[in-house]
Amino acid sequence: MSWRTNSLVLVLRNIGRTLGLNKRIASYLLGQGYETRYDNSFSSALRQGDCVWDVGANVGYYTRLFSERVGKQGRVFAFEPSPVNFVRLASACASLGNATLLQCGLGKEDGKLRFQQGADDLGATSRIVEDDSEGVVVVDIRSGVSLLDGGEASVPNAIKIDVEGFEHEVLEGLGEHIKKPDVRLIGIEVHFRILKERGVPHVPQQIETLLNHHGFSVSWPDPSHIIALRNT
Repeated sequence: MSWRTNSLVLVLRNIGRTLGLNKRIASYLLGQGYETRYDNSFSSALRQGDCVWDVGANVGYYTRLFSERVGKQGRVFAFEPSPVNFVRLASACASLGNATLLQCGLGKEDGKLRFQQGADDLGATSRIVEDDSEGVVVVDIRSGVSLLDGGEASVPNAIKIDVEGFEHEVLEGLGEHIKKPDVRLIGIEVHFRILKERGVPHVPQQIETLLNHHGFSVSWPDPSHIIALRNT
């Protein structure tokens, strides 16, 4: 377990979040563009011919970036459950010959969940909810095991995960496939606030433990992102 997921650090993060200090502190210590460290670390580790899963593809910014990075011999599978975002994703990626778009979220098992579109312009704050409030729709959720065993997707060399608090479920849904040597790179945005709201604040520790157990070295290029590389 790293110091970033230590129980005391999680408590201090919660206090800083309540006071609105976390982003200010991160910017002061790491610079204004600190989140680009994660983007650069993940993208630079991709190779020509790789298969990449873009889990939580939103409107396709990273899908397009990954498509270019892996080249014509590579493949990108983009997963986006939001009906609104998926339309924009399909439009943005229509010209990509190496991208497959799937209108579903990834989780621990196949099923359906309630989904609320984010109010921001990009829908980046869209999230799974438990109630039937206005604007909530039901979306499909698939597990990595189901997709891979059914031949609907190829084994990924790299996985980018941004799923608003359901990061651990995506990893669990990969089952034994996460052990495959071909899966060498995983990038995760960890949503500490949402995990606390869900009543599972210690999930970041569980993510680190799971990744370490399956042969990955875990680093934090910034306070909210994980880069996991398979040990060689």
